[in-house]
Amino acid sequence: MRGRRTFRGLAAAAVAAALTAGAAGGGAVALGSTGERGPVVYVAPGGDDANPGTKDAPLRTIEAGRDALAGSTSASRPGTVWIRGGEYVLDDAIDLEGEEHSWVTYEAYAGEDVRVTGAHELPDAGWQRLADLGADQLADPALSSHARLDTPGLREGVWVYDLGAAGVDPGTLYKNGFNWLPQPFAPELVVDGETQTLAEYPDGDGCADGDDGCYLYGNGAKWDVDGRGDLTQPDAVERFGPEEDWAVSGTTPRAQFEDKKQQLADSAQRDTWSQDEMRAMTPPLYEVGGRLLEGDRYQRWAPEAVPTIEDRGTRGFGEYADVPVQADPQEIADIDNTRYETEGWLSGYLGNNYADDMVRMLSWSGTTMYAKYPSMYWPRDDYTKVKAVNVLSELDVEGEYYIDRHDDNDVLYYKPAGDAVDGKQITLRAFDDNLFRLEGTTGVTLRGLSLSDSLVSGVQLLDAEGTLIDGVEISNVSMDAVRIGETTESITALPDYETVRGGHDNVVQNSYLHDLGGGGVLLGGGDRSTLERGNNVARHNEIARFSKLATYTPAGYLYGVGNSFEKNYVHDAPHMAVQIMGNDMRVNHNYFHDLVTNAGDQGVVYTGRDYTYLGNEVAYNVFEKIGGSNDAFYMDDGASGMRFHHNLVKDAHSGVFFQSGHSNTATDNVFVDVGRTGHDQMYHRNGEPGLPVPNGWVVQSRFNAFLDVREGEKYSATPENVARWRAHYTDGKARYTDGTKMLFPEIADWYVPRVTATGADCQAADYAPDADNGCDRATVWEDPDSLYVPARNAIDRSVIIGGGEYEAGESSFSGPDATYRLDTWSDRINTNLSKPESLDAAGLDLETLTFSPTGEVATTLGRDWVQTWNRLVSLEDVGRPGQEVPEVGATR
Repeated sequence: MRGRRTFRGLAAAAVAAALTAGAAGGGAVALGSTGERGPVVYVAPGGDDANPGTKDAPLRTIEAGRDALAGSTSASRPGTVWIRGGEYVLDDAIDLEGEEHSWVTYEAYAGEDVRVTGAHELPDAGWQRLADLGADQLADPALSSHARLDTPGLREGVWVYDLGAAGVDPGTLYKNGFNWLPQPFAPELVVDGETQTLAEYPDGDGCADGDDGCYLYGNGAKWDVDGRGDLTQPDAVERFGPEEDWAVSGTTPRAQFEDKKQQLADSAQRDTWSQDEMRAMTPPLYEVGGRLLEGDRYQRWAPEAVPTIEDRGTRGFGEYADVPVQADPQEIADIDNTRYETEGWLSGYLGNNYADDMVRMLSWSGTTMYAKYPSMYWPRDDYTKVKAVNVLSELDVEGEYYIDRHDDNDVLYYKPAGDAVDGKQITLRAFDDNLFRLEGTTGVTLRGLSLSDSLVSGVQLLDAEGTLIDGVEISNVSMDAVRIGETTESITALPDYETVRGGHDNVVQNSYLHDLGGGGVLLGGGDRSTLERGNNVARHNEIARFSKLATYTPAGYLYGVGNSFEKNYVHDAPHMAVQIMGNDMRVNHNYFHDLVTNAGDQGVVYTGRDYTYLGNEVAYNVFEKIGGSNDAFYMDDGASGMRFHHNLVKDAHSGVFFQSGHSNTATDNVFVDVGRTGHDQMYHRNGEPGLPVPNGWVVQSRFNAFLDVREGEKYSATPENVARWRAHYTDGKARYTDGTKMLFPEIADWYVPRVTATGADCQAADYAPDADNGCDRATVWEDPDSLYVPARNAIDRSVIIGGGEYEAGESSFSGPDATYRLDTWSDRINTNLSKPESLDAAGLDLETLTFSPTGEVATTLGRDWVQTWNRLVSLEDVGRPGQEVPEVGATR
């Protein structure tokens, strides 16, 4: 393996042990014979699937090795497929199914460099320098788009590869983005292991804060830049309704999801629209300005035309009944591809600063840019931050490429470093399947393999048990590296979103997961109704450069019950690192740095919109260099029952964010050069009659689904499950990792404020400060058991070195006057502080994360506190960089 640095790995030792125990020690073990571990078979790139599969006469494909052991293994007689070094190019996923393919280890032989890939190699012989082609060659219709490179500067250093002639699928550019169901991403060009850049404008992504050079903006307000007005929205209110109503107007895709449609009188209209229906909704319309007017730059990006609008007849809700909802611009026919781009997109942030999206540039007329496909959210000038991508006329920087799919041309254009392709390993990632897919298996191990180049996820586990993925390298996949389970076809904001088929006791460890379009490991598993644990684990992994193509694709997804993300080294990504959607999860002993670098309103660890995500622990982690104004731990929209303790947060704007939830605790944490240890928001901020609360139907539905029996409602718990939940969180048997009991007796008293006579949740029309119908101030806004009251929270025993204290939110009502803060209901908000002036004064050694028993922290918080910290927190136990380990697998 070349250039591989990882940390805290035991992979080489595991391989050595396996070799000692297995068949690597001497002569061949013939297929069907039994070594110490059971039947063994060998595969090698130079083998033959007609061979017997011995060491001296191996099979050629991994699939043949799988089939050779099918049905001959068991828990007492596990088998091994030894995979010799070399490259294995897949045309289909390696499928392992059921008992027949259980109890088998697929392992790199003796630490040899085994590469399993879905990439098509593009050898030197197929490349041609554009400047070397004669007039007759350039007259080939397949090369007709080359005319858009219409200056010597653009043409210089560009090479072309005829994918169609080589039989290589050029793939498709689909619309993807936050809350759109993921589709395979566009093929990507990989050169010497590095993913190249789809031709874009502006170039680069390394702009400092306040520098607008890397992106196109509207007014730049949400990004702290002086926006040049490159792309702004004309007549947005006329086209989509006022901003304050975008979520309920019915005019944007987000307003066509179930949670936004509960106010409709006709219950038959309340279900979520299909993705096809939403993709046909009214797209943004841009007024072009700023840099795009220089040299009429935008006029190259799409043809000149006013598109025909297909009005499909649907209209907005209520007062927006005259607003067209599916005003779908039709494709432009007969594009002159020698002058105009044919498949350019705007990709980035369109309607929120935490959710990416993309729209196709369809055409332009005057200074108006027409788009195809809607933005998920109401498009806003202050949030706009995008690039134009897949634009051949912007192929002007080394490392950029473009695939011309127009009229089946299927030609790849590329500007290589140094104007040379020879001697480089060049591949096109066009494989749109998993590399390994395990379904219903038990006891399968993947070890020491390098997996790369898929347009979806690398390894998929469905209903698998006891899988071990150990010492693997997964890179250059467009979605997630490993998915344990799958998600329902919903969005994370809805009550019916969940993971299914996650199996249990699956482990991903000692692995290097990097350069991922999506996330690292999806850890689904467990049953929230019964609180049965999944016990799926990701540990001792390095996960780097992820979320490159999509937001909300973290290094660790924790969905379900009882899964763990621990001792991982996670770094360099534009968005969150861990998302928690479930119960009794562990996010412990991880090292996080340089994260959330291109997003706002986010955290390194994120959770939200559920009062029932109880029992989650985020502890003993290091958070360093958090981007923008984001937090280490962001508890959004009613998230409750979170425990954040014994973490070190360094070089960040903020530590924790409490957003209207209950029973969240942030205790015994150390903040070094952090602007504020935390902050909060309360539902009270929307004003006394501010009902329903934001996303109220969702958080109520999720609460009802597990903790309240509501006859006749779509989401309602059974009495048996309510009893099970209350027992689990009140009997003291469940514990956190430091031995503290996981106790939430208050859940038996929590309630949704409801109209006494009808049981309907309180709305603004029902509310009055002194109402006698159950919707009064005391019941809705002051009782600590009301779900709308942020009670029993704590931020206590904080060490603050070179930063600021907690910034509490405050809301006031009148008639009679009352003021509310978190400490209205909680007596441990910003209490027991230690504020040394320096690390030395604190007695904190950042090299070990230990405190001196004689420093200021020991004086203010006590020696017992220091001893407990030193016992629980150690850099030796944290996934971290800088440790060399024996190498397994290979970097492409």
